[in-house]
Amino acid sequence: MARVSAARSAKTVPHAAGRGAATGPPPFQPVQLATLVDTVPTGTRWLHEMKYDGYRVLLAVGGGTAVAYTRSGLDWSEKFAGLVEAASKLKVASGLIDGEAVVLDADGRSSFQALQNALKGAPADIDYFAFDLLELDGEDLTQLPLTERKARLEKILPKGGDRLRYSDHIVGDGEKLLHQFCDANLEGVISKKIDGRYVGSRSGGWLKTKCIRRQEFVVVGWTPSDKSRLFRSLILGVHEDGVLRYAGKVGTGFDTQEIIDLMAVMGPLGQDAPT
Repeated sequence: MARVSAARSAKTVPHAAGRGAATGPPPFQPVQLATLVDTVPTGTRWLHEMKYDGYRVLLAVGGGTAVAYTRSGLDWSEKFAGLVEAASKLKVASGLIDGEAVVLDADGRSSFQALQNALKGAPADIDYFAFDLLELDGEDLTQLPLTERKARLEKILPKGGDRLRYSDHIVGDGEKLLHQFCDANLEGVISKKIDGRYVGSRSGGWLKTKCIRRQEFVVVGWTPSDKSRLFRSLILGVHEDGVLRYAGKVGTGFDTQEIIDLMAVMGPLGQDAPT
């Protein structure tokens, strides 16, 4: 799979050294969201990126400072102080970068749990994968094709950076890429129209396909609800090496009728002694 070449029509924008001083970081803009689908779109009209398991973050840069915004517009600069510091050193007058804050394990897989732990005590472990550029040196880029925005983004990021990284992509072969990612226990694939404009909503121009991991469990019991005669959660087991091992609880994903139907089946099977 060959990486798509940068769009040659992208116009080079001078760095901060050739412009006046920026007044400050650009304001927050609503982020573009991906629609969950069952299959990866085919054809060369789509590019495909890795789906990360982290926090969506907009990095706004300007005037030698930077701000980190969450996808809802909250200022989390203090929580992502390391990313903010790295972004403030970019050689641009101003910029608004879209990406994902992640923590990678030894095998290069992003882990949301590891990210939460890092936010509490190890912020230096947090990296940032940048995948879009909404504004550069005062110019609104949202109406440019995605490939042009990514070409400009790649130019302003440090080469081989260990904190701010460029999120690479391929064009075509999305289904093959998904299988490779799933075999490697990664999250999945984000597919985007290569000529798409940036829209701060769920427009259908971005799609996400997740790696679905399936496992059969045995329902070995339930915890009763303190509000009704129905259950609060199911207790699960899994067969492993000829024995039944406890596998945790699940209490979400059931509507009221499903809970009633399950209790009608489980109730007569109830016993005092544990399985």
